[in-house]
Amino acid sequence: MLSSGRMPEGSGLPDPAPQSPTTSQRLRLVGLDLEYINDYRQEFSRNAALYRALAGRLDVVGRMSPVLTRGQMLVNRMRQFHPHVPSWRRNTHFNPQLFEQRTEISGQYLNARRGQYDVILQTYLQFAPAPQPPGRPYGLYLDATYEMSRRHYPEDHPLSARATAHWLRLERATYQGAARMFTWSDFTARSLIEDYGCDPARVVRVGAGTNLMAPSLAEKRYDSQVALFVGIDFGRKGGHDVLQAFREVRQQMPEAELWIVGPRLPKAAPQPGVRWLGRIQDRARLSALYRHAQLFVMPSFEPWGHVFCEAMGHGLPCIALSVGPASEIVQAEQTGLQVERGSPQALAGALLRLLGDPALAERMGRQAYAEVQQRFTWDLVADRLLPHLEAMAQGE
Repeated sequence: MLSSGRMPEGSGLPDPAPQSPTTSQRLRLVGLDLEYINDYRQEFSRNAALYRALAGRLDVVGRMSPVLTRGQMLVNRMRQFHPHVPSWRRNTHFNPQLFEQRTEISGQYLNARRGQYDVILQTYLQFAPAPQPPGRPYGLYLDATYEMSRRHYPEDHPLSARATAHWLRLERATYQGAARMFTWSDFTARSLIEDYGCDPARVVRVGAGTNLMAPSLAEKRYDSQVALFVGIDFGRKGGHDVLQAFREVRQQMPEAELWIVGPRLPKAAPQPGVRWLGRIQDRARLSALYRHAQLFVMPSFEPWGHVFCEAMGHGLPCIALSVGPASEIVQAEQTGLQVERGSPQALAGALLRLLGDPALAERMGRQAYAEVQQRFTWDLVADRLLPHLEAMAQGE
């Protein structure tokens, strides 16, 4: 186990010297996450962007990601052995024993820094802020709950019944101890209230921001006949339905193209008009693809859907499922189209409608761009969080 005074490599910024609550007028916050950020002021990640926005409104006096030793990780891997390799891989990174170990490490970090912070903000829930009440109020910033996730894609949650029951006990206790639960979507807020019995007064929908957005749409065109798909987990994100739908699109629009970003190798036989572009980590290159495309398509249930915000932030109308948080981001007939899950025919119809009508694509795309600026920026998220964090520090 790591000592309480140690800051694991890659776990965050060095902490400042202890500070008395009377020497600073601004709220002092400690962040907990699993992004292993070295310097949130410079790095590109979801949490880094959130910390930067919060730092303009309060004092981020520290942040960390709980890091297990190599020995602990080896034992964890052996304990989670499963003959189905994908399930073994998934359980190695998501199990109740790992939850408890990370919680212990976060508790050591917080105990070593008592008196230096007023509130704790943790992103996601794969551990708790401390094994015992940390002495300061904590809030949870959540894109999903376990019950919500396994209900909509159970294949991605292969824990045994015993492990699932253990996880749910840990999860429920962490929710019950939180001063606030800040959700990205109304969908997640409902799960907290209906699945876990959380007090609605402590569940606050604050949304999320986007890290990739075009500075303007001055040069944006809507006649490329290119549909863009971005998603590494091709099958789970509806990729095969997109390929099937695109066959019908090509019959009616022989010049149309489908560009697929994410999978390292093609996940299907060659198909006319389909270009497999692999993984793209260069933000400028990905932004260029968004700018060239006419629309974005990904018929997948997502805990949130950052990729939709990115696409909309480049002026693209989006095709999304009519269920889940994506349906809150992509407004039907306003910023894109919604389809039912598992319906390639409806997907083909939506693709043909937008690819065949550049004026409609432009109207929806420009409205999508405005929607991102008005709803999906990290500054807006920080503005929504701040009054609740201040209330938490006052014991409210």
